[in-house]
Amino acid sequence: MTAFGGPDVLERRDIPVPEPGPLDLLVQVHATAVNPVDCKTRTAPRWGDRAPPMVLGFDVSGTIVGVGREVKAFEVGNEVYASPSLLRDGANAEYVVIDARSAARIPATLKHHEAAALPLVGLTAWESLFAHGRIQPGETVLIHAGAGGVGHVAIQLARHHGCRVITTAGHERSLETCRSLGAEVVINYKDGKVAEQVMDATGGEGCPMVFDTVGGSVFSECVELVALNGRLVTIVPGIPADNLNKLFGRNASLHFEFMGATQLNGLDPSHQGLILEKVARLVDAGSVKPVVENVWELEQLAEAHTRQETQRSVGKQVVRLKD
Repeated sequence: MTAFGGPDVLERRDIPVPEPGPLDLLVQVHATAVNPVDCKTRTAPRWGDRAPPMVLGFDVSGTIVGVGREVKAFEVGNEVYASPSLLRDGANAEYVVIDARSAARIPATLKHHEAAALPLVGLTAWESLFAHGRIQPGETVLIHAGAGGVGHVAIQLARHHGCRVITTAGHERSLETCRSLGAEVVINYKDGKVAEQVMDATGGEGCPMVFDTVGGSVFSECVELVALNGRLVTIVPGIPADNLNKLFGRNASLHFEFMGATQLNGLDPSHQGLILEKVARLVDAGSVKPVVENVWELEQLAEAHTRQETQRSVGKQVVRLKD
């Protein structure tokens, strides 16, 4: 990334291979993926004083080729996946350095280009549903944008946990994807009757857990749909606050989820490595599967960003560097 701007600021360059620190892994990148945070980071300053040139790419699946002196859990040759720190160069490159504590071995049943679709969205969905949303078997969970990167994983995690899932989508392919992943009630938000259909599906009580992945007016509507003693989790900053007091009357709670906060604040990311281990086990058991819409080559990275920004993609945009 050579400057802040549109996809045209992405340029292929030769740069030095990064050096791993004591707790790091040097990973040869087989595949990475594009997330909204890539596009947001590309368009404007976000992470303190960090400025271009920089390498984006906050998902990685690849092979360890170097190990920091304090790393005990991995060795050269292990195949791992992780979400690189937003404060370091990412995985849109042949090599990336990651904190070993944030990594896990890739699911045995996946190829690298499939595994690369999971880390960032898997961590976001897991932390949202379990750490903040505290979902319980038998509860009804509303997950907005169920065919998106985070949404499609969240549907599967909630269903595996024994929850009933209501979700939203706006195109026939997206609606069908949500159904295939286990959502019981799939609402076309273009009909303009999301709130009415959610309340109908819950007997007028609303949902014990509501997961907002869209923000804006969707967040405002989410406030109206939280049940008594419920939890509302959002992953979108800049939320409107005009009707937040309605949560008070329902004794409900509001939670913000940002999976990058751990490494941005210099904290031990070991819990995220453990989450990815659990996700890998669910994948290998057939309970979770990544949805990959397109596999791009590194030379097509700008096109992958453009596709991501349409907000109409299903699942993830993956970028392959090595077979």
